[in-house]
Amino acid sequence: MKRVLTHPLLWTAVLFILLPYVAGANPFTGNWSGFVGIATTMVIFALFASGFNLLFGHVGELSFGHAMFFTIGAYTTALYANGFNVQIGSLALHHGKTDNLLIALLLSVAIAVLWAWLLARLVVPRSSGIYFSMITLAFAQVIFFVTYRWSELTGGEDGMQNIARPNPLGNGFLQDSMHFYWFCAVCVFLALCLLHYILRSPFGSVLHAIRENKQRARFLGYDVDKFRVNAFVISALFPAIAGWLWTYYQQSINPDAGSVEYSGNVVMMSLLGGMQTFLGPILGASVYYELQNNVSQLTKYWEAWIGIVFVVFVLVGPRGIMGLFDDVRHYGFATAFKRYFSPKTRVAVDMQEELPPVIDDAPSATKAPS
Repeated sequence: MKRVLTHPLLWTAVLFILLPYVAGANPFTGNWSGFVGIATTMVIFALFASGFNLLFGHVGELSFGHAMFFTIGAYTTALYANGFNVQIGSLALHHGKTDNLLIALLLSVAIAVLWAWLLARLVVPRSSGIYFSMITLAFAQVIFFVTYRWSELTGGEDGMQNIARPNPLGNGFLQDSMHFYWFCAVCVFLALCLLHYILRSPFGSVLHAIRENKQRARFLGYDVDKFRVNAFVISALFPAIAGWLWTYYQQSINPDAGSVEYSGNVVMMSLLGGMQTFLGPILGASVYYELQNNVSQLTKYWEAWIGIVFVVFVLVGPRGIMGLFDDVRHYGFATAFKRYFSPKTRVAVDMQEELPPVIDDAPSATKAPS
């Protein structure tokens, strides 16, 4: 029973149920009602950040370009839904408007995963660490400038507008904002179930071993580069699904979706929530957009204040929100609080845990016979 109550998917479901009623509540203004639009943004970016965190938190590779998979999924959906008419040399390509939800998803995922596979085969075996981060950033900029400059296909700087939401049930079900939130929540939850299964599988265990020590994983006989390639490809799947949902939610898309800012935001969400946990990116996305909504109503310098919060979390609690919860559960609130703000207490508590307890099992002294 205890294992069920602490299962991360259960807490994810509880969070998604509560979000439309509490997201965006602002105690500073006395507004305690939720905003469905903010809740929808939270669940979509929770999936985006979770996909990124598969590579960052569970493999140990930092990508500064994961927004390219998000924007590929988003633009594929937009082009399929709105249609296009473009000339490439002597070849004329034409596609009319359509509203098939499933085919848009399959195309978005297929193109993003194919691009990720080509990129991974080229980049992953040849780079790691900061070089990997810079190369992914460079390729993301390529995708960004394609969407920005190829105005005939993508609409250029203005992007694509008036993207109609599908009507699969024929009664305008997805036109209602609350109905669309529940649609997004169910899709994201199912995708997160798949991610949880991957992370708890033997494949996920090997990824964790690679994160901790690549050399030792090689000594154990694992093809480290092959696992890293597969992890990179799988990590592209979830941002593509998030891009598919984002396009239908916004009913528009522009090149900013593939910018460095979007890639940086998911890095912040993962670090804020706890990068080596399943729930971390989900909580990080929720907290980030809650802060953005509340602080932006108080000051136009809201980005600076969010940056300050992020820096404090990195310095005080580098394991993020989930790390704070774990320390409170393990040490109690008072000791956990002292550990975060007192280096001496942190060292003393850590040494007490590391050193074995002293057991005085020496025989008691007896009086010598006269």
